[in-house]
Amino acid sequence: MSGDDTDRDQAAPPVELLVLRAPNPGPMTLTGTNTWVVRDGAQVWVVDPGPKDPEHLADVLLACGAGAQPMGVLVTHHHPDHSAGAATLARQLAARSGSPVPLWAADQGAVVGSRPLPSTLEGDQGTVGHVIHLPGHTADSVGLLLQGGRMLTGDTLLGGSSTVIVPEHGGDLGEYLQSLAILRAMTVDGRISSLHPGHGDPYGSPLEALEAIDAAIEHRHQRIEQVRRARTAGILTMDRLLRVVYGAELPAELEKAARWNLRATLDHLAANG
Repeated sequence: MSGDDTDRDQAAPPVELLVLRAPNPGPMTLTGTNTWVVRDGAQVWVVDPGPKDPEHLADVLLACGAGAQPMGVLVTHHHPDHSAGAATLARQLAARSGSPVPLWAADQGAVVGSRPLPSTLEGDQGTVGHVIHLPGHTADSVGLLLQGGRMLTGDTLLGGSSTVIVPEHGGDLGEYLQSLAILRAMTVDGRISSLHPGHGDPYGSPLEALEAIDAAIEHRHQRIEQVRRARTAGILTMDRLLRVVYGAELPAELEKAARWNLRATLDHLAANG
């Protein structure tokens, strides 16, 4: 490679990452779903378009840019707060650009019109991102590792809250802990420089990312131990277990998520003796 080629490579602008927050705040979605617009020159990808909200989708279209070349829409998992607007946005982008825009999801049966995930997102200038499978929250959960080490985590990690494990949707606590271990190893060896969750604020440095991952791992192990001790003490029903582990002050709107987490923890304990 010549010196001129090296200079051009070093001068190449980094992939741009924009976030738009959907207007769907709540106990499970925190301040709303984070929709990510990934731009490499004129080429653009959208990750987690969010709910089927016309104003939000219009904002996403605007952020993509009228002259952009849409390359694809990707959902990190099938939950409607991430995926419900995906097919509509893909159609809108295709209509504006005059070219088909693929919609990608790990579970095509749950995301209408989707096709299997690619292993990488490729643009004219090379690889923009790598798709990383991170099951646990749901069976179909993935992340996207962008150029520069920016990891879009979906709901595998949240900004400011713990993730719910949803057994009804293939969620598995053992797989979740393994996914956290993968994220930790990637952060320690320098492949991850920041975490950009599906809800909440990002963790903008490797140290913040590592602290968030470690906190999530510690929280899960503490919860496993709480449930193990409660079962050993003879607390067998889900209602009693809910009160012992989460306390009497658990808000009603979080009870369903707490039951999911308890079910996942019990399954994990049973699978591990």
